[in-house]
Amino acid sequence: MHDRDARAGDRRSRRPAPSRWSCGPAWGLLAAGVLPWTAAAAPPASTSPPATAAAASPTAAASAGTATTSTQERRSVTIAALEVRGTEQTPAARVVEILAGEGLRQGETLLWPEDARVQRARLRLLQTDAFERVTLRLRPLAGDPGSVTLTVDLEERSSLEVTDLYLGTSRFTPFRGGIQALERNFLGRALQLGGGFVWGSLPRQVPRSRRQQAFRLHLAAPRLRGSRFGLAGTVYVTSASEPYRIAGRTDDPDPSLFRTVDYGRIGGILGTTFNAGNRLVFGLDYRFERVNAQLPTDPTYTSPIGESQPIDLELRPGVHRLTSFNFGLNYDGRDEAARLGKGARVALDLQLSSPLVGSQYEYIKLVAGAAYSFRLPWGHWITPSVVAGQIAGRAPRFERFFAGDLSDWTPGRELGLIYTTRSPVDVFNTGVDSRVLGSLFARFDLEYVWPLFQRNRVRGIKAGYLMWSTGIFTFAGDSSERARHRAAGEWAAPIGFNANFGLRLETVVGALEFTVGNVLRRTPL
Repeated sequence: MHDRDARAGDRRSRRPAPSRWSCGPAWGLLAAGVLPWTAAAAPPASTSPPATAAAASPTAAASAGTATTSTQERRSVTIAALEVRGTEQTPAARVVEILAGEGLRQGETLLWPEDARVQRARLRLLQTDAFERVTLRLRPLAGDPGSVTLTVDLEERSSLEVTDLYLGTSRFTPFRGGIQALERNFLGRALQLGGGFVWGSLPRQVPRSRRQQAFRLHLAAPRLRGSRFGLAGTVYVTSASEPYRIAGRTDDPDPSLFRTVDYGRIGGILGTTFNAGNRLVFGLDYRFERVNAQLPTDPTYTSPIGESQPIDLELRPGVHRLTSFNFGLNYDGRDEAARLGKGARVALDLQLSSPLVGSQYEYIKLVAGAAYSFRLPWGHWITPSVVAGQIAGRAPRFERFFAGDLSDWTPGRELGLIYTTRSPVDVFNTGVDSRVLGSLFARFDLEYVWPLFQRNRVRGIKAGYLMWSTGIFTFAGDSSERARHRAAGEWAAPIGFNANFGLRLETVVGALEFTVGNVLRRTPL
């Protein structure tokens, strides 16, 4: 929707990401204009700890805590020793440091058999996104009932992950390809280093166009030592040759009916986050970029009946600046914050661009979304989600919402670039396939997840599940565009339909999707 990849850093530094969308601001608080909050990973297994241990997982803590408190009274004990198991990529000292941040260090006292600090420390370890599972146990020392060993059992993720793979073809662009990757433990210091690129071949049947390509590099320290603050920086370069219609029906994707507007962007983002507890994160960043737009002279659109009208390409000509302040909020209240779990997620992304902050554009852009995941009695998961966004003012075309991002059946922006002339399929015949860029959208989805297996069945594959989703969305332009469509007897905000089905595999290097939508987005329909 908005320039979700180039402006954003990597979404995974602050929350587990949906399967398709990158986020903003800084490292990513909200999915790119539209947010089908699909499962980030396979559902967690419900396992019980040994009867002698007080486990920190929500399901295990409930069972173990009940059994233990029935035979023992709550009392204070002293941590005589710390034991960290299962770390290979993450230094054990880093784990000890996170425990100390919650007051869990050698010599401290806590409540037996349950202490709220144990659960908070576990959530903080999960939110580093370095671990698949985290279990904290208290083991009483033999001969000393007032002392315990705090044992941390960890199952690490692979520190290197492929977060996006760009590969496909369209009638407009014969080939496009690229990749994004993230190293979550750079230099063994819990730093996150990510980057990516995408490259496309010359557009078909469009004279005076050029290849589209984009590059991005991102570095983040999600949590500075001994504080609740994090820092991140991103640099990006984009060379775009974006299609705009000059003739034909507004729902005809034939590339010969289009010309391209060429522009380049080079810029960066500096941002900070504040962790207000284990579930709520605030973000603030500043973006600055140089835009060089090469606009055609007096572009016009000629309708099928021969009427001509000027085209607003929504860019300033020549070299100019775009800067903005971006505020983000992310709340993840799921039981297993680093994996799919029961609970709510809420995210908000507010962007302000104005001459007051050094920009030559003036607009406000707001995107907000919420979702809640339920675990059904038979072990499946269902997640309703809603997301909406609006732009007030005059935003550049690459910041406006893109209709293709709303549908699982059509290509969306990839690192900020549009490689297609297709619009969403018009299932309800409301005219949604005639819209490209807009200032207002809303989307509702319902996703159902059927876990098939967990743990390694095949080397390198950790989990697999079937996923099914369906939903509706609406998409509209600004007030003048909506008035023009009403005057023509058309829907001001047409309704679209969305659905997807397929298999998702969690591997050691990222997620693989074999879904209907994934195929349709990559083929030249």
